[in-house]
Amino acid sequence: MSIKKYTSFEEASKDMWIMNPNDDYYNKLKAHFEFWKKLSNRKIEKGIKKFKSYEEFLKSKN
Repeated sequence: MSIKKYTSFEEASKDMWIMNPNDDYYNKLKAHFEFWKKLSNRKIEKGIKKFKSYEEFLKSKN
């Protein structure tokens, strides 16, 4: 990924928003999420989990 330099704040803010995304945009977004998921060591569990105490919740985060 290359670094893009901006000469003004307005120029940078225009690049932040994509008003009309296309299929390529969503494919790149999906690839970014898959990349960061590989780097993360957290496992996401589906559903709702009930904890008896706050300490039990903290233990489950590790």
